[in-house]
Amino acid sequence: MTAETYKAKSGNLRKRPVMSEQEYRTLTYDGSPGFCLACGQDTDGVEPDARRYPCESCSEPLVYGLEELLMMGLLKIT
Repeated sequence: MTAETYKAKSGNLRKRPVMSEQEYRTLTYDGSPGFCLACGQDTDGVEPDARRYPCESCSEPLVYGLEELLMMGLLKIT
């Protein structure tokens, strides 16, 4: 999984995950991954519908489950 930077509605620069369809299937089958929109770190063990969980790396409350990011249009599948 890689990350790309985008500009949020608030004007802040954020990161969003970019992955292949196969990578998405593998990640969601193996566990419950999450992604921090602030620093771009992936996190294991979050619920698929997680929203605003605190990040273990940067402490920002911007960790979301991959399924939630997909529904929000912030997960880019190539």
